[in-house]
Amino acid sequence: MKKFADNIPIYLQLKSEVEDAILNGTLKAEESVDSIRSLAAKYSINPLTVSKAIQELDNEGIIYKKRGIGFYVSEDALTKLRRKHMQEYLDIEVKNFVQKAKQLNIELSEVVKLIEKSYKNVGAGFTPALEEGKDKPYPYVEEEKHGK
Repeated sequence: MKKFADNIPIYLQLKSEVEDAILNGTLKAEESVDSIRSLAAKYSINPLTVSKAIQELDNEGIIYKKRGIGFYVSEDALTKLRRKHMQEYLDIEVKNFVQKAKQLNIELSEVVKLIEKSYKNVGAGFTPALEEGKDKPYPYVEEEKHGK
């Protein structure tokens, strides 16, 4: 049985579970979503909690109801979810990254170079610190000189 976090409403966590299943290909377009009763039993939660998560997904067009049959993944669910998650990512992660880069006084051109290299090499064991035989992790960071 899945353990739900205490700091996030359970229906949002369940909604996220369904979204993740669509994003990772476990649930595909036009496949049926488990019934409300089935999900409630699977996660040992109140059916009303499941219903709230399912209703939100339905309202967002991620799933749709076939009357008398159940809920199904929308044809464009994957596209909608990718767009939604990309926007959330850009709003939060990139903003934090840029703020930290500015705080460290890293030039925009160096940030762009690092992102391009990381993007090209992601999953290939890429480590910026050792790339191209450099002995410093980030050559654009000036070492402070301490006087004696």
